[in-house]
Amino acid sequence: MEHKQEDLTTQLKELATLLNKIERTYATERSKTIGELQNKIWDEPTLQNEELYFLQDLAGDLNFYEPIERDRDVALGYYDDSRLSELTDAALKKTESFLSA
Repeated sequence: MEHKQEDLTTQLKELATLLNKIERTYATERSKTIGELQNKIWDEPTLQNEELYFLQDLAGDLNFYEPIERDRDVALGYYDDSRLSELTDAALKKTESFLSA
């Protein structure tokens, strides 16, 4: 059980790193980091649990980030950098609360 906890801690630290990277990256580069984050959330078994379900929500929500205003259809739920920042900040806070528990 302890090994599993260590593995989860490692995965959460990697997620926190990616969330921070999304914040610091220019919009044109963000898609690649967002894809990395989504793949990690969707593919990593240790992140597939009820307590961490907010990560699944985040991964889905990230599909609707559109950095180019003329390509962004708000009616379909697409959003800009400020909403991306809100989502990643909230996820980072939750992730860090798991790490400090």
